[in-house]
Amino acid sequence: MHCLSSLLCSSLPSEATSAQQKSYVTYTISSLLPPSQAENENIPTTTLLEACNLVAASGTTGLRTWEASLHLGNYLCANSSILVQGKSILELGTGTGYVSILCAEHLGASHVLATDGSDDVVSSLSTNFYLNNLQDPAKIEGKELKWGHALIGGEHPEWNGGRQIDLVLGADLTYDGSGIPALVSTFRDLFHLYPEVKIIIAATVRNPRTFQTFLGTCRGNGYVVEEIEFRVLKAEQQQGPFYSDLVPIQLCLITKP
Repeated sequence: MHCLSSLLCSSLPSEATSAQQKSYVTYTISSLLPPSQAENENIPTTTLLEACNLVAASGTTGLRTWEASLHLGNYLCANSSILVQGKSILELGTGTGYVSILCAEHLGASHVLATDGSDDVVSSLSTNFYLNNLQDPAKIEGKELKWGHALIGGEHPEWNGGRQIDLVLGADLTYDGSGIPALVSTFRDLFHLYPEVKIIIAATVRNPRTFQTFLGTCRGNGYVVEEIEFRVLKAEQQQGPFYSDLVPIQLCLITKP
């Protein structure tokens, strides 16, 4: 009660201050919990330090976990043995790293490369890796990757150290139509390096026209686009992670014929 009264008497922080504040958020991965498991046993979770505001002070939306990431995570949990286990994963626009950490910590990926175009986002990843006991770069690492820029190796002659990529993931990458050409250009580079790679994109469809532009751009480049049926559970059916069921979230698989 003392803490509550102190908070009620405190003035609200300014918008600029609020945008920079972060909180520890723990997501329960209920789909990985065996039905017979007792309530007092360890439950699979992922803990992240993230900004709870819509847009952080740096102007990036990548410092909080969005609904499409949580929905994509649920889909991967339901299909982990086929899609993730023993595979090398690349995530585009990783944000807080939720999907990458889930794959590395709980779903048995052999290696995960979490990438983002924002320096602030990439620098924050090490904290979230640490919070989930993921400190081995042979298991997971963060790297800056700007869409539309050439994939070059830097100190190593080959991009990603010559490591194979089996699956590319991305959540909430298509909300801004101006970034779609650069994103699909990165798809082209990845298909050039890894012709057999699969790309799975999760999109919260806030603007159907923008999402259709993304699908049309992919097909216009000769890629095969398949919509994946995986419904968002109603709020009363969710057991964790919890996210809104009011906005449609679409999953699609993109491959090169």
